[in-house]
Amino acid sequence: MNRIILMMVTGAILIQGIMWLGDSIYLFTTKIEEKKQIQTNYIKAELKERVASVIDYSEYRSQETETFLRETLHSRTYEAYELMQSIYENNKASKSKAEITKMIKDALRGIRFNGNRGYYFIDSLEGDVVLYPVYPESEGQNLIDLRDDDGNYAMREEIELIQLKGEGYIEGFWKNPNTGDDRTYKKVTFVKKFEPYNWYFGCGDYLDEITKDIQKEVLAYVDSIQYGEDNGQYVFVHDYNGVELANGVYPELVGNNYYELEDIKGSKVYQEQISLCMESGGGYLTHYWPTTKGDDYYKKLTYVAPLSDWNWVIGTGMDVSDLDELISNSERELEQFIWLRLIAILAVLSVLVAVSLFYIKVFMGKIKKNFSVFRDYMISANRNLTKIDVDTLDYKDFSELAEVTNSMTERINHLLHYDELTGILNRRYIMETFDDVLSTSPKKTGIIVLDIDYFKRVNDQFGHDIGDQTLIIIAKTIKDNLPDQTFVGRFGGEEFIVVLPETSLEETITVAEKIRRNIEMLNIEAINGNITVSGGVAHSSYFEKEELFKQADKKLYIAKALGRNRIES
Repeated sequence: MNRIILMMVTGAILIQGIMWLGDSIYLFTTKIEEKKQIQTNYIKAELKERVASVIDYSEYRSQETETFLRETLHSRTYEAYELMQSIYENNKASKSKAEITKMIKDALRGIRFNGNRGYYFIDSLEGDVVLYPVYPESEGQNLIDLRDDDGNYAMREEIELIQLKGEGYIEGFWKNPNTGDDRTYKKVTFVKKFEPYNWYFGCGDYLDEITKDIQKEVLAYVDSIQYGEDNGQYVFVHDYNGVELANGVYPELVGNNYYELEDIKGSKVYQEQISLCMESGGGYLTHYWPTTKGDDYYKKLTYVAPLSDWNWVIGTGMDVSDLDELISNSERELEQFIWLRLIAILAVLSVLVAVSLFYIKVFMGKIKKNFSVFRDYMISANRNLTKIDVDTLDYKDFSELAEVTNSMTERINHLLHYDELTGILNRRYIMETFDDVLSTSPKKTGIIVLDIDYFKRVNDQFGHDIGDQTLIIIAKTIKDNLPDQTFVGRFGGEEFIVVLPETSLEETITVAEKIRRNIEMLNIEAINGNITVSGGVAHSSYFEKEELFKQADKKLYIAKALGRNRIES
């Protein structure tokens, strides 16, 4: 009987030991897969978020092209009006009309803007050309019957608009002298009446040229993007023909065609990216590149997405060789874990055969209980990103594994919510906070959009390390000048968003001005001086949720157009 009991106890312990070992292997293998999946998902999310931020910015700027053009023309025309009115008022008592006319023409003739394309013209309401800087030989002629390339009577329409409203916008279709082709392009013109001499004047620009300006602005923004521990990661842009347009780390690549470029395994890198964007709207690719020494290769994961309106591919990538190494180390740890557990099982078997069946039953119950607790907490942490309660575990190995998991969970939670450089909320989380605040304070929420003036000059003159230090200082200054229960986040690049719950419009403007003044007064040693910001303010008592951010951003661009270092509301 004792022999039978011993055999039964030994067999039960062996079975339990095998089950314990199997369960341990399953848990450890699951942990490895979870670690790999979490790290991979985090890398993918980071790559996608960086590309999405550039695409969002590009699409927003593209959608606002004509609005921006019209606001610029309106602002420029009113600047000329103030100048003309000042000349007239200061000289009308002492000089003749001819003398004042010459002074006005001389003052406006040499002014250029919008990349040297923009200029001012003056015509009389009878159709006589008073000032036309780009064709001065036409001055004094009557062009009342002038038609654009679509046959519209351009000057007659301008005069009719002036007579009806005193000012406004006119659209015409002309050949663009800057392109050198025979195509017809849309041109927007803003005109305004000048009462003293029965004139009207204004300025215009081609919509296509503004689009090019915005594209240059977007490419310059992409060229400024560097991230990662050594600033070795970047966002790139190339067109559907394979021509590199922007690259934050390798400017020497810009302008070259890489349509036929292959990785070390023969994959046509740019062709695959273009096809993925055109056929699937973007996605992830893996390629293999030689190391700098040329004796090995590394694995790079890349995410690309299309900007279809401009036929661009926007993407970024990351070396994931370290992730493969991490998994290999974990597998080696698993092998060691299995041997240790096997030795432990044999030792337990020797001890438990010598003790009572009751002790065996109690001990095995305790083992099962610990596995159950650990497995439950692992599943809970995977689903909710919550920490494991280490105090509920009985064994050091499980406690150490739980502490590693808790550390990784804490790091992931931080990366999901905060900007890595400045420490304030990141773009995704500040926009979620913006939505949450509006849902609780739909008519009492202020929003401020701030942008550092001429920040590209800081990067160009002092380098991106100093630019990063400046961003950190500006972010801290904004945060330090905010009331309690308010939120600030980095929208992207040098742009910040402040959300103020339970705040009036006047209080929002006061906070914005306070931030602007305190930043203006900063003496930043790294750049040997100070720097300024421009801002736009909007309030939910005037705009619905869908328009609130757009209005604040629109006011920001007005502040930029009016000279910067100011707040518009």
